[in-house]
Amino acid sequence: MAARQRGRSEKKGRPLKPGGRAPKRGAELTHADVMQAAVRIDPELRRRSELLWEDRAKSTRGPKTTVTPESVVQAAMAIADADGLGAVTMNAVATRLGLTTMAIYRYFPSKETLLDAIVDAGYGVPPRPALPETPWREAVAQVARAKRKMMIARPWLAELPFVAAPHGPNWMLWHEAMLEPFARAGLKSKDLGEMLSIVDGFTRGASDTAISLARAIARGGTAQEWAAAVGADLGRAIGDPRFPTWEALLTTAGDEPGRSMEESFDFNLERVLDGIEMYVAAVTR
Repeated sequence: MAARQRGRSEKKGRPLKPGGRAPKRGAELTHADVMQAAVRIDPELRRRSELLWEDRAKSTRGPKTTVTPESVVQAAMAIADADGLGAVTMNAVATRLGLTTMAIYRYFPSKETLLDAIVDAGYGVPPRPALPETPWREAVAQVARAKRKMMIARPWLAELPFVAAPHGPNWMLWHEAMLEPFARAGLKSKDLGEMLSIVDGFTRGASDTAISLARAIARGGTAQEWAAAVGADLGRAIGDPRFPTWEALLTTAGDEPGRSMEESFDFNLERVLDGIEMYVAAVTR
């Protein structure tokens, strides 16, 4: 009876708590629901995850060649670096390697599995873990700055929609690197995910402008051309009664030179950490 009930719930796509009931239809998902869904994985996503986490060298079929799964990934990343994620196709990768398109399927059974692999490879690994004596705030800031640098170096990563795609080991290592200092600060499990969401969400959102500039330069543009295009859009607010605050911001000269993108990121990251530090002090005293 329990097995049949579990099967029906899985078919409807609602994760069951161990020994509990499925969330009500239309109910908002909680972090706990997402964690419990780890025991109930879509078969297709499970296979994609296996290809991402396991040794890809073991999955090749047919006669040995000089091409390896890693060389396929590197070729696909080179295309993404030059022309964006949309330019990565099985045919484009095959052409770059001097292979037939069908030959690529020997290493990756679908375009989705290849994209999974290049995304995780594009993330790379985070910086070495901070020393145990490093203050948690400093350690979190180090990871946030490193992640911003990584995203600017691979601007095509920002082209990915947030979908239920497999999360690879590098993705998880970045989150582990940010979670560890918070755990060391004494936060309970229920708060760790929240702190990760705050800092990681800020890091990605506050890097959008720098990523946009990096993408424009990667596609052959210049910083001056990019600034002119952005400035033309912002300038539309001047004289438009719908945007009085924007107009004041754009037309009021400051007393001091403005911050660079990196300086602005650092300034705002410190303000985010100020708030988190107050919370940490309150719940761990």
